[in-house]
Amino acid sequence: MSTFRSACFIYPDDGEGSRFDRMFPPLGLELIAASVRDVIPQRFLIDLRFDKDWQQVLPPDTDLVALSFLWDMPLPRVSAMVRAIKRRRPGATVVAGGRFAEANRVALVDAPQEERVDVVFSGPDDGRFRTFVESGTAEKVWGVTFLRDGKVHSTPMPPYGPIPDYPLPDRSLRRARYGTIRRDGLDLGLATDALQSSRGCPFHCAFCTFNRDSEGRQITYTARSARSVADELEQIEAPFVTFVDDLAFHRPDRMSELCDELLARGIRKTYAIETRVNMGMRPEVVEKMARTGFRYVTFGIESMQDHLLEFLNKDLKRKTIEKAFGKIRHVPMFFVSNFIIGNVGETREQMLQIPDFARAIGLDSIMIHPLRIRGPEPLKAKVLAAPGYHIDPESKRVYSDELGVNDILQIERQIKRDFWTPQQKLKSALKFNRLLKPDLATMAWNTVAWTLRGRPSAWQLQQARLGGSARQHSPTPA
Repeated sequence: MSTFRSACFIYPDDGEGSRFDRMFPPLGLELIAASVRDVIPQRFLIDLRFDKDWQQVLPPDTDLVALSFLWDMPLPRVSAMVRAIKRRRPGATVVAGGRFAEANRVALVDAPQEERVDVVFSGPDDGRFRTFVESGTAEKVWGVTFLRDGKVHSTPMPPYGPIPDYPLPDRSLRRARYGTIRRDGLDLGLATDALQSSRGCPFHCAFCTFNRDSEGRQITYTARSARSVADELEQIEAPFVTFVDDLAFHRPDRMSELCDELLARGIRKTYAIETRVNMGMRPEVVEKMARTGFRYVTFGIESMQDHLLEFLNKDLKRKTIEKAFGKIRHVPMFFVSNFIIGNVGETREQMLQIPDFARAIGLDSIMIHPLRIRGPEPLKAKVLAAPGYHIDPESKRVYSDELGVNDILQIERQIKRDFWTPQQKLKSALKFNRLLKPDLATMAWNTVAWTLRGRPSAWQLQQARLGGSARQHSPTPA
């Protein structure tokens, strides 16, 4: 049994300034909460995007608080949150996980007592949180950092293992609805959810930091069984589900098996995935995906110039990209692609060729990203070694003596203007509506109501709906 009686799981991102239009649920927290369902009698989840008065919502008997720091957050803000937790729940054990916590694990556990995180977990959970809960000590857990006798200690971090089929995330802890929210704060009223069916990536794109663990080791690609993914989808009520896999189509036969399972069970939803253009090499599987409900596909093309694809280590050629889209562009899917600009050796003229290329291969939408070097990517050394190229210390954007940061931002805007002609806007809008079938009546009603209310933040509105019920809510029993 557990040494803890009441656990509170806190997602600390308040949603302000979020880069995402769609509001994703805290799947990582729901997963570790599920792992201790039978050993901790009381469990409660707080999401600061809704629970602005989270200190009042924090259950009074909480003796374990788990924080998920996935995205960057100023350390003083983290310290203030931990201080607030320890003031309200003296004696509670505070643990943390997520990429940001992992990167700052020494600072978090070596902080003064009143703002110290007791244990930081690195890497995926994979049952380690349950081991800690049952043993009550960090020393018996792999891949954790903690303070002992005034000194920072870390247990060895094992390589990522296979992504487990079970447990499934515990969605019963949710008290708010997750859905599509515009960046200006409008909740469009469209319920969405997310699911992770695989982990890792076998490729070595030079700009990517998500395919390596904190020890610099490649995260081996592994996938959940079709059965476990279908079991999770049967529990999801939202009609639109995003697969948050880094590479959803790496194994075409496995994707085909998943489609067969979903069709056999009669599970009908609309799915979004992110993948590489290798998807175009198996058009028969892509057509089955369309019949299953896969409608929104994002590709990481990054560039159509062979010398830039080599610079980015994409293991692609322009001819391969064109051939792949030539085989699937007829399939009823909404195709989106990411492009990176500002690469070493890329001219203004080459960047401005993106709109014509994107339309020629059949893309319905594009996303443009100035090249950034946020961490120890293999690309960093190549950029710094290139004559005349620099990394902006604040934005981490790459720029050159010829094209500064502002020049590249102006080119980004020009690319978007050139792609989104009136004809392209109409064509993409009609296709989006035909394939994804958004509830236009609900969207219109929410937009009008939101405008009449003075354009309030969606976070505030959902918090108001929770109201006093959140403060009165009892933690979920095991």
